[in-house]
Amino acid sequence: MNLESALGYGYVIPWSVSIYPVVWHNWRHRSASAMSIDFVIINVFGYLYLLLSLWLQLFCWQTGQEHEDSTRPKITAFDFYYCLHGVVMNMVVVSQVLWGNRVWNFKSGGSPRMKPVYRKLLIGSMIVASLSAGQFLTHNFQMGWNNDNTLAFSNTLYALKISMSLIKYLPQVKHNYERKTLRGFPIQSVVCDVMGSLCSLAQLVVQVTRDRTPLTTAVLSANFGRIGIAAVTLFFNFIYISQWLVYGQ
Repeated sequence: MNLESALGYGYVIPWSVSIYPVVWHNWRHRSASAMSIDFVIINVFGYLYLLLSLWLQLFCWQTGQEHEDSTRPKITAFDFYYCLHGVVMNMVVVSQVLWGNRVWNFKSGGSPRMKPVYRKLLIGSMIVASLSAGQFLTHNFQMGWNNDNTLAFSNTLYALKISMSLIKYLPQVKHNYERKTLRGFPIQSVVCDVMGSLCSLAQLVVQVTRDRTPLTTAVLSANFGRIGIAAVTLFFNFIYISQWLVYGQ
């Protein structure tokens, strides 16, 4: 196994595993009160945007086009199947928060309704995604399929995923602050997220170095989603760590 593959496993496995402590803690405490409904709903939509973006880049990319090697994002099938797994497991968390009493026999669930501001932001993201999808399909129907158009739409979906990540972390940070405790909030998931983000960035560096690709604007644009997601994840998980150190469990 080479370094690139090892780093690939180094972020796919921790990021995939990070959701299980959440499900386990909720089930163990028979409560999802530690989870913000705004966090979990926004997280699901973020994963859906990312899943579609990865699917386009992996399975709809046209080979043999000009500048294909330099502009194609550095992603693998691991990314897609990790994301698909994330969608399924986050839906499990949603069921714990929304229907914990009925489905999971919890003593208490989370808040059943999203706050208006987060609901409006979520609807706004859905409108942007729908308009961008319409433009993408119209362009392909009129001009034919090309990688530049695919990359542009994929990056729009990446931007929506990054926006969802920014938005989703804020209510959970606020939720922890209001409770003044992280009881029921699995710090193990935070550790896995940090490890996964660091390995993801390290693998990207290895891939660019291996291909001897100049660090141009085109390369950064093609991979800005991966960089952005890892950077946002690191930033907010360090906030969670600071809350865990201050409030304890």
